[in-house]
Amino acid sequence: MFDSVRTRLTIWHAGVLALSLIVFALLVYYAAASIFYARQDELLRSTAETVASAYVQELEEEQSVAKANDVVLAQMIFPNRYVEVVDTTGQVVAWSSNLAGHQLTIPVSTLSEARERGGSFLVLNSLRVAVVPLSPDRRKQLGFAIVAEPLSVIEEGLRRLRRYFLAGVPLVLLLASLGGYFLARKSLSPIALMNQQTQRITAENLSAQLDVANPRDEVGRLALTINALLARLDAAFQEQQRFIADASHELRTPLAVLRGETEVALQQERATPEYKESLALIKDEAERLSRIVENLFLLARQPVEAASMVRDTVRLDALVADCARAAQVLATQKGLRLNISGELRAITVNGDDEMLKRMLLNLLDNAVKYTPSGGEVSIALGSQNGEGRIVVTDNGIGIPAEDQPRIFDRFYRVDKTRSRALGGAGLGLSIARWIAEGHGGSLSVESAPGKGSAFTVELPLKES
Repeated sequence: MFDSVRTRLTIWHAGVLALSLIVFALLVYYAAASIFYARQDELLRSTAETVASAYVQELEEEQSVAKANDVVLAQMIFPNRYVEVVDTTGQVVAWSSNLAGHQLTIPVSTLSEARERGGSFLVLNSLRVAVVPLSPDRRKQLGFAIVAEPLSVIEEGLRRLRRYFLAGVPLVLLLASLGGYFLARKSLSPIALMNQQTQRITAENLSAQLDVANPRDEVGRLALTINALLARLDAAFQEQQRFIADASHELRTPLAVLRGETEVALQQERATPEYKESLALIKDEAERLSRIVENLFLLARQPVEAASMVRDTVRLDALVADCARAAQVLATQKGLRLNISGELRAITVNGDDEMLKRMLLNLLDNAVKYTPSGGEVSIALGSQNGEGRIVVTDNGIGIPAEDQPRIFDRFYRVDKTRSRALGGAGLGLSIARWIAEGHGGSLSVESAPGKGSAFTVELPLKES
């Protein structure tokens, strides 16, 4: 039960609301009690002042204390209130009929306080008592008017207020909890729907997308994020499937040649030159198979080892010179000119020397393969805006514009027949770009059919 987010939200909502209502009820209750008691004191004081004023007026008119007592107490009747008149020493001189036999004895300290402040209050025998001088003039010591009222009048009102709170707070809490549960269920229903849709997505339908009701709220943004994740997974899964299919295809060809040539050689006795020719073919296919396996192994490590390449100081000028010497052999065999141009000064980067050599040799090997005899391959080295630039240019067959965005994909070849004849598997450029990006750089191409290609490597220079 408590595993449900909806239930936990409702419980939290109800708990916070219950605490808030209890605190609010307590504040209202004590504020109301304070107001009730203050109002009672105000009314008692007002009544006492009225009694005192009427008493003094009768006394001045009749010049008789006894008659003033009788007239005031007979004419002034207050329900649920008790009236008493005392002299300056606190002796009772008159009282209302409902006080018969139960006169109030007021402490002398209270009378003194009333005389000094013009009035005082005390609680006596469960009564709230107000005491005021009969005359506001302190020089006239006539006595005091006393008015009392039971505290039960206020306590009854407070009891009613408590009953209202005890009945109302649980009712409000119940209604609010039901409303909170409904709102939580309504708010979480898109997530429940997303859960159902996600459970139906498998490896066969990764292209499926979750419904997005409102892309601007939190749930909508979550659905968009999941959709983006699914799209990346689908792309990665499809790329993996293509990689497996292409790898199987590339491996099947040399293996078929090896098997076929071996079977032919073993079918009958042959002369030594024929055996040598078969073994040479087997050797070439075995070397091609070895290169494919090595490249596949390197590509398989990309996600893991791209960030863990060796970071040493590498001089690009020395790297270009070493790779040019190695590529010169291939260029000479094919009748090509290989030129080096650009800055001769030391240009350094942080990187893996062996990986960077592999990248540049792949680019040079690619340029030599696709440049006809008599053509030219050049390497230019320079630096600009904090980056080292290596540009490998050839005047070979070029690359059509529609194929240029895909030439860095694994196993992609513009002319598959020509590439296979030249021993290519479509992995060299993919490896070269991965190495460049693994060093925080980039590899781009500019090409036109029949005019050649220019591959540009940009690598961040080492900070001095």
